[in-house]
Amino acid sequence: MSVIHYDLDAKVFEQLNVGNDTISQWKGRASGMADYVATWGIERFWAMSRSPVLLGGGLPDANQGNDEQRRYFAWGVARVVLCQIVGNDLQIKADMDTATFQNRFRQLCFNQQVLLTDLLIEISDTIQFWAMRMSDAIDNAINV
Repeated sequence: MSVIHYDLDAKVFEQLNVGNDTISQWKGRASGMADYVATWGIERFWAMSRSPVLLGGGLPDANQGNDEQRRYFAWGVARVVLCQIVGNDLQIKADMDTATFQNRFRQLCFNQQVLLTDLLIEISDTIQFWAMRMSDAIDNAINV
């Protein structure tokens, strides 16, 4: 299984671009995900990335819903992109509930667990990068 860096950027940007109109409402949550994963682990990240107000673990709509739903947008993007990259190989689906994900994660070998965690940290950093660039572009377009 190989991951090409630019494919990661493209996948993240494509998912984030859906929430472009409401970026000011979710961009603050885009930072700190990598630190959260490094500190608290991927299993707790998974639980946090699944909005408690959306059944089925779907990606929160960044343009609709209440503030609680929109704040989970960036975290949901990280979960979805992770599954797009390794989901088939590691049998992980973005709509898995937390207990199912925990059971599957514990069945993975140590190297696969480390790969998944490192990849999620990289995805988180990529989300933070693109969220800031998108925000800068919007701010500069308004100020022109």
